[in-house]
Amino acid sequence: MVSSGRLRPPDIAGGRPRERARTCARAALGLAILLACKTEQAVTDGPVPADIPASSLTVYKFARVVTAPDQVVEGGAVVVDGKRFHSVLAAGEPLPIGARIVDHGRYTAIPGLIDAHTHITFCWDPAWGDRAPHDPFQIAQSKAQLLPLVAKNLRTLLSLGVTTIRDLGSDNQLDLETAARVEAGELVGPRIFGAGDGVWSSRLAPKESTRPGQADGVEQVAATVRREIDAGVKVVKLWASTGSDDDLSGERTYSYDEIKTAVDIAHAHGIPVAVHDTLGTVTDDIVRAGADSVEHPRTLSPDTLAHMRAQGVAYVPTIHHNRYYRDNIERFRFSPDKRAAFDAFIADNIATARAAHAAGVTIVMGSDAVYTAFGESTRELDVFVRDVGMTPMEALATATTDAAKLLRAEDRIGAIRPDYLADFVVIDGDLSQIEHIHNVVAVVKEGAVVFEAPAGK
Repeated sequence: MVSSGRLRPPDIAGGRPRERARTCARAALGLAILLACKTEQAVTDGPVPADIPASSLTVYKFARVVTAPDQVVEGGAVVVDGKRFHSVLAAGEPLPIGARIVDHGRYTAIPGLIDAHTHITFCWDPAWGDRAPHDPFQIAQSKAQLLPLVAKNLRTLLSLGVTTIRDLGSDNQLDLETAARVEAGELVGPRIFGAGDGVWSSRLAPKESTRPGQADGVEQVAATVRREIDAGVKVVKLWASTGSDDDLSGERTYSYDEIKTAVDIAHAHGIPVAVHDTLGTVTDDIVRAGADSVEHPRTLSPDTLAHMRAQGVAYVPTIHHNRYYRDNIERFRFSPDKRAAFDAFIADNIATARAAHAAGVTIVMGSDAVYTAFGESTRELDVFVRDVGMTPMEALATATTDAAKLLRAEDRIGAIRPDYLADFVVIDGDLSQIEHIHNVVAVVKEGAVVFEAPAGK
């Protein structure tokens, strides 16, 4: 569940002069040091980097630094300059004179985590009743009602070490509005790669639905994709099959030509495409059309997996998501007989993920978190290790380097490297056990401390 730790507002991102950004970052970091009762140390020896004044640097010392999966610097230190990583120092390497030092002693640093499938605007306030609403896109709720709950979801994700999310479907582009507010510093939360309303067929929902994004036929699909791109989406989401909540069906809703049209237009604008396919019955066409990822599929044949690997199409299985629904059947007013259906789906989902992993398909972590599930978002990593057969480092890749590549952001997030955005998580323990990834001590996003666990936690 969500820790009751302290959350810190980050620096306002974008357009700020470099010196002002450094000043704000140093102020936030200094406050974090005092609150954590850590002694600030003045370094008396060691070279000053030639390209930058040492006084603008902050050095975080660790028992180990996981710069990327399977890349560990024992006794290493992370050097941060404003919002970006400056360097990683090996054990015993001289520290820059005049730099600010934060000694995290026995702890481990890992890159900020990426959740590649969320619905950040799907909220539920217990004040609305003792059971969750059966209104996934929250059409009945006003923005005034939703925004405080969305802000809470964002803070919850930060407390888990999630510093970036790919949000795959909102109502009236509320995720894009939220992304802009996070970027402006008005909200504290992970950066958001939003899909806006997404693109969906009338076969998925009634024609009289007032939710935007409905498109039937190649021409409507093309027009809707262009509208979403003009609105500022960072990913195009396409629902190519039925299936959601307790509906575990997977009937086709889009033809190959409709999928291909969406993919071609999005890719022409440099935007990746994620496609929903609950059962996997449409995945061959999704791969042939050149989409970037397929979401949820319950079963995939060996031939399909081989094609996915050859074409570089990522698989986002969202396994834990169905466990959440299964464990909350009464809360969601699902029929009791759905428990067995969820169990069967989960078993197939795990078997498919195991086969995909063995076949070398890129698997990316996505929680598909909704309502009260945001505090469980990183539990998908436990599933990958315990049930799918990954090592902890392989699981870490699904939420860092591989996820960053899927977002087309591997040049700035997903690893602790010079000039990357300074996103990292301080955890208690190493990654010999995946459970240690949940022992979050602090979270830094773009060089600012945005979460700290309470003392003694």
